[in-house]
Amino acid sequence: MSDGENGWRPWEAVPRLVGGMIALPVVAGFVALGATVLVIRSVRERARSTWSRVPGRRPTPEVVHRRDKDSHAA
Repeated sequence: MSDGENGWRPWEAVPRLVGGMIALPVVAGFVALGATVLVIRSVRERARSTWSRVPGRRPTPEVVHRRDKDSHAA
């Protein structure tokens, strides 16, 4: 250590460690966000395919015509 070095200098490693500690949650957040988007899209697609099999609740024109024809209104 005769060349003026102070050894390991731990304070120079602190910014690198802090940067790594900040980057890890950021990357994990992006991964979690991507997974959430994929899950929501697949659930939405499954709901659409399920609801496409359910018959509509609107009456058909035949039912409307029959209802009007059999009306006993004055």
